[in-house]
Amino acid sequence: IRLSLVGSEMCIRDSWNPAPWKTWRTKDNIMVSYRASEYKDLLEIKAQAKIHSTLSGFIYFIEDLTQVDKWLDNVQSAEIIQQISATENIFITRFKGLWPVSAREMIVHSRFWQNNDLSIEIAVTDAGHMNKATANAIRVHVHRAHWHVIPIKAGEIEITYQFVVDPKGNIPQWLVKSMTLRSMWRTLVNLKKQLPSSPWQQQRKANIQELQ
Repeated sequence: IRLSLVGSEMCIRDSWNPAPWKTWRTKDNIMVSYRASEYKDLLEIKAQAKIHSTLSGFIYFIEDLTQVDKWLDNVQSAEIIQQISATENIFITRFKGLWPVSAREMIVHSRFWQNNDLSIEIAVTDAGHMNKATANAIRVHVHRAHWHVIPIKAGEIEITYQFVVDPKGNIPQWLVKSMTLRSMWRTLVNLKKQLPSSPWQQQRKANIQELQ
């Protein structure tokens, strides 16, 4: 995946899906788009934002699961199930129920690495087989999810997050679309507001090289 700025518009090139993107909303260097995915009735969502942050600050911020409910929309809690290495773990995220949608949970395997151009990628795959579903919660399935974080200058990054997730259960597709797009927008707004002032901006990861 490669993200570039063309004027004030963010563009992405990828080979996952040839379907054209439709912009749902864009404002203040934040954009949420969607398109039909190769999975029946499921949308692929693309969230993009330009934010003041170091690369290390971003990684530390999203790794701080004790604070995830403060920025990831509609999340109740998150915790690590298995720490595999300094760059790889398995964790569960629990989402609040909101009538008429029941509470949900997601278990994923996450691994990040830094490329030669200093960009960071985070591969996220479904790991629902790791634990039995919690009572009164529906287990969603992650078909595909990927972060790409590019440093554009010292202390400034461009974030792209693309995903296809099956929410499971009997939810009308129009409601899934509306709720997912709105939730993703609120998440980006929260990131843009909270990430620059996070105390993690003062920390540096030994395995992450910053753009000078």
